[in-house]
Amino acid sequence: MLILSLWIAGTSRTGKTSRLVEEFSLWVRKQLVKPKIKVPANLASAILVFAANNQNRRELSDRLVLSVDGTYPVVCKTPVGFITDEVMLFFPLIFEELKLKAQFPLRLRPETEQELATQLWRNEPDWLELCELDHEYRLVRQTLDLMQLAGASGVPTEDIAVMLLQGLSAHDLGKDRQLEQRMGELLLSWRSWCLKRGLLTYGLIYELYWRYLLPNPKYQGHLNSRYQAVFADDVDDYPAIARDLFEVMLDRGAVGVFTYNPHGKTRLGLNADPDYLAGLASRCHQEQLTPSTPNLSMAFADMAVKLVTETAYLVSAPETIQSIQTISRAELLRQTAEIIIQAVQQGLKPSQIAIIAPGLDEIARYSLIEILAAKNIAVTPLNEQRPIISSPQVRSLLTLLGLVYSNLGRLVDRDAIAEMLIVFSKSQIDPVRAGLIADYCYQYLPEYPCLSPVETFPRWDRLGHQATNAYQKLSAGSKGVKSANSNKAF
Repeated sequence: MLILSLWIAGTSRTGKTSRLVEEFSLWVRKQLVKPKIKVPANLASAILVFAANNQNRRELSDRLVLSVDGTYPVVCKTPVGFITDEVMLFFPLIFEELKLKAQFPLRLRPETEQELATQLWRNEPDWLELCELDHEYRLVRQTLDLMQLAGASGVPTEDIAVMLLQGLSAHDLGKDRQLEQRMGELLLSWRSWCLKRGLLTYGLIYELYWRYLLPNPKYQGHLNSRYQAVFADDVDDYPAIARDLFEVMLDRGAVGVFTYNPHGKTRLGLNADPDYLAGLASRCHQEQLTPSTPNLSMAFADMAVKLVTETAYLVSAPETIQSIQTISRAELLRQTAEIIIQAVQQGLKPSQIAIIAPGLDEIARYSLIEILAAKNIAVTPLNEQRPIISSPQVRSLLTLLGLVYSNLGRLVDRDAIAEMLIVFSKSQIDPVRAGLIADYCYQYLPEYPCLSPVETFPRWDRLGHQATNAYQKLSAGSKGVKSANSNKAF
C-alpha cells in the first residue's frame, strides 16, 4: 500500500505542530510494534526531525519525547545544523569530487570569516578603489552575505555577478556595475582560497551540500539507509535547498510530514524561500487547519489591513475596539492600567490579558507594572527586548575593557567604575563603598586609565576587610589582563 506524505497547512495557532507530533507518535508506535523485527539500538536515526530555529528545536524535541513516553530517542536539528553536520561528516566525498587535498575541514565563525576575507582581498590591486565606493567593513560583509544567500537558494557562486548585473537598471552608474562584477570575482577567489585550506563558511557549506554532496549517489545511499521518515515543522522558514533534500528523500521512499504557514514568511530574504518550499505540497496529502476557537486575528485582521492600506476615516472600527487619546504618556499609561483593573474586577483573568507595547522604555514599563501590582495584578513580561547595553553585566565588562586596552580612558567615568566594582565583586562591595573607591582610587588618564592601590584612599580602613579584599582582587586582575594583553602582537 502506498503511504502518502502529509502536508499540514494553517496560520498561527491552528495546531500544526500538534498534528506533526501526533503523526510522529503514530509512526513510532507502528515501528515499535512490528512483529518479528528486532529494534536496532540506533533506531532514532530512522527519523529525521527538523525545526526552524534552535528555540523551536528544543521545544519540539521535548514534545516529541513526551508523545512517546520517552520510549524513543529523538534527534531534532535545524536545517543549517543538519547541513553543516553532513558536510563535515561526508567531506571525503566532496574533496574526492573536487580533487582537493585530503584534510579535516574547519568551520569558520562569521567574525573570523570577515577578518580572513578582508586580509585576502586587500591584496587585490583595485581594493582601495573598491573601498572608495563603499566602506571596507560593509563591503566585505555584504559580499560574504551574498555567498550565503546564494548558497541557501541553490545559486552557484559563479552566477552571483551575473545576477547582480541583471538587477541593475540601465540608469545605474558604471562604477556600480564595476563593483557588482568585482564582488562576484572576489567571492570566487575567496571560495578557492577556503577550499584549498579546508576552511568552511556558512555560505560555502550550503553550496557544497546542494551542489556536490546531495547529488552524490553514495551520499544518497547513506541518506536512504539512515532515514525512513522526515518530520519538518514550519518549513516556510527553511532555505530553498531544504526542499531539494526532502525531494531526494521522498524519491527514495521516505515518508514526510511537513507543516507550513502560508502567512508566515518571517524570514523571507533571510535565507528562507517559503514559496519554493510550498511546491512540496503537490507530493503530499494536504490537510488544511483552521483556528479551533475565535481569536482576534479572525475578528479584526481584515479591518486592521484596511486601516493601514486605506484612508482611515473611511474605515469604521467595531464597538469592541476602543481608542484612548491623552495629552501625555503618563495619562495614557494610567488609563490603560485602569481599564485592565476594571476588566479584572469584572471577572476577567489576568492570564487572558495581553499588553502589546512595542518599544516600551524602562520608565513606562516600571510605571505600568507598579500600577497593576498595587491592585494585586501580576504582570509577566514576554519576549522582552532591551538593548544589550541596558545590562549591568555588559556595562561592567565594557568598563573593564576600558582599563585593559589603551586609549579608552575617555569612555570610562567614575560612576561606571563604581557599578563595575559592585557587579564583579558580587555585592561584596556595596554602592557607598564603591562610590568612595571610584572617587579616590580611579585614575582618569585618557591613554592608560587604572585603579590605584586601595591605600590611595586616606581612610581606606573605613572600607572594611571584605570590600578591601574584593577590590584588591579586582584591581590586580585588571592589571594582570592588561599586562598579558600588552605582550600580544596584533
